[in-house]
Amino acid sequence: MEIIANIAGKGLARLNVQGKQIHSVLIKGPSDPGAPFVSLGFADVQINGFAGTDFSDEHLDLPKALSVLPAVWKTGVTAICATLITNSIEQLKRNFRVLEAARERDARFAATVPAYHLEGPYLSPGPSHGAHDPKLMHPPDWEEFNTLQEAAGGRIAIVTLAPELPGACDFIRNATAAGVVVALGHTDGSPEHIHAAVEAGARLSTHLGNGCPQMINRHQNPLWAQLANDRLSASLICDGFHLPPDLVRVAFRMKGIERSILVTDAVHVAGLPPGRYSLVGLDIELLPSGQVVRMDRASMAGSALSMNRAVTVFQKFTGTSLLEALEAATVNPRRLLRGTGLSTSLEVGQPADLVVFRPEPEGLRIETVLLRGEQVYASN
Repeated sequence: MEIIANIAGKGLARLNVQGKQIHSVLIKGPSDPGAPFVSLGFADVQINGFAGTDFSDEHLDLPKALSVLPAVWKTGVTAICATLITNSIEQLKRNFRVLEAARERDARFAATVPAYHLEGPYLSPGPSHGAHDPKLMHPPDWEEFNTLQEAAGGRIAIVTLAPELPGACDFIRNATAAGVVVALGHTDGSPEHIHAAVEAGARLSTHLGNGCPQMINRHQNPLWAQLANDRLSASLICDGFHLPPDLVRVAFRMKGIERSILVTDAVHVAGLPPGRYSLVGLDIELLPSGQVVRMDRASMAGSALSMNRAVTVFQKFTGTSLLEALEAATVNPRRLLRGTGLSTSLEVGQPADLVVFRPEPEGLRIETVLLRGEQVYASN
């Protein structure tokens, strides 16, 4: 298959795909305003579900897990960390096993879902708990986590926790030594807790600026500490609801493009019509505006965001180039998942996980998506 498209920052290119890999890349000349763009497929390291499928649903089964693929590919995403949120340990084990069965059954699911993200139950039951159930939360337990990792086939690549919980730093050291990325989120901790966690090995802030109390000390709070710590990358939900433009701009200036990672934090209502739904027993509502909230309006409850829109919103809020915005949706999350076989560049011999798109004011219009060289989505 041959693709003629612009590569952001390089110019018009001819890419040749043979089998599952990129066979050749030739820059033909300056960018052509009439041609689409091509990039690595987008990678979303925090996606709780999509198009009616909730990865944490107590009734998750093989057909439901597999059904998410076409809807995800349609947004330009070729790699996700299926994210399980706070739940009972037995339910978490069950759902990880379902996801593992889906990987075994379908090679395309295995390619699209190379790893998992565990967000909870090691979170703060205080004001920062958000849509997570505080009754199911408890301090991190390394032996318990290993039983989850066993159910997940060793593929839990990211675990989000609150660093102020008892035993958190020991857990972080163990996880880091095991190659698991530890992220900080849903925390009511102090700056000292944040910095101690980073010293222990934490490397990511989960949806920075969210999963925190509505009211915080203006100086002594976990937000400033995470922004200031240069060893923490930041994942950001750029849907226009979770973060105002000023905060996104400040986070970008503090972290730089190399430590900025776009996530959707999408829940199963993404791609569905507005209405009332349930998320792990919590009543939620997808508003006509696209915002997802708890029915009691105490907090938001994930998002209905797609990554092709997140790239455009991030670019608008920060004033970055398309090249930089794409880096936050492709290269940076893929680097976070090292060891999963995901490529980080459009180079010969790399897996042909590609998206062809055209920038538009409200989001990138996806034209074609390749997964391991196979066309899994085409707009016409």
